[in-house]
Amino acid sequence: MPTLYKFIASHEAARFLLDGIVKFTPISELNDPSELVPSMNREAVVESLQRLRTTGYSDEDLAHLQQQGKLLQALAPRFQAVHVPKDKVAASRLIRSSFYDSIETLERLLGETAQEMSSKVGLLCLSKRFDSLPMWAHYAANASGLVVEFRELEQAFSGDDTGVLRQATSITYESDSSGVTFDPKSHRSLFFVKHQDWSYEQEVRIVLPLSKCRMTSFSGKTLYTYEIPKTSISRLIFGWNMSSASTQAIEDFVKDRNPAVEVWRANFKKGKVCLAKTPRADF
Repeated sequence: MPTLYKFIASHEAARFLLDGIVKFTPISELNDPSELVPSMNREAVVESLQRLRTTGYSDEDLAHLQQQGKLLQALAPRFQAVHVPKDKVAASRLIRSSFYDSIETLERLLGETAQEMSSKVGLLCLSKRFDSLPMWAHYAANASGLVVEFRELEQAFSGDDTGVLRQATSITYESDSSGVTFDPKSHRSLFFVKHQDWSYEQEVRIVLPLSKCRMTSFSGKTLYTYEIPKTSISRLIFGWNMSSASTQAIEDFVKDRNPAVEVWRANFKKGKVCLAKTPRADF
């Protein structure tokens, strides 16, 4: 798994992260309003249904359908009206049955199922890069915050048989998404597709059921947290506008709670973000 980065504005959040505590954000609290409502395109829904009813399921389709079934079991079992077929012949026979004749009913069920699944998960949103100026501005308080570097997150998030949960997955950026359809892999668009306007983030996400998180209260707000190995945090990168008082406070906390973490400072020179290691003689 590549090195990944988390931009944060709150110095208090850095304390939690250094202890190996990460926050998973419900989709309803994300800053992209398009993610609040699962995307659905009726034309794409009809086209995907017609394709499967005409050509049947391929081996690849069946593999995705089985993963989709596992995801439904984990997040929205009440919407799993039928068991996932064991082979593509049975799957093709089922999709051609009269149950799938009413497109209005199917479209409503797709939408309700997508909404249910979206409401049951939290996201850990990371980036492949530390040197994005918009990221420093939007998520690290105009470079007065910091970046946390993660390595070997697969120790905590190795994936499961849903193909979606508990694994780091890169976001796909599209100008026009078909959303959730009868294509057996389209459910991934709920979690891993964003509009291309967000492509500067180079985002990687980890999706986790909120039921697997610990609910805590911080400053009057409910947080969903999850504990990972402290060794997953390899480096802190201070913003070039971070105050000396904040810098010292976080360095002291590193020394006390997770001294293996390296401490670096970002600088903005000649139009680029560059890094320099901070002196740690007192460590």
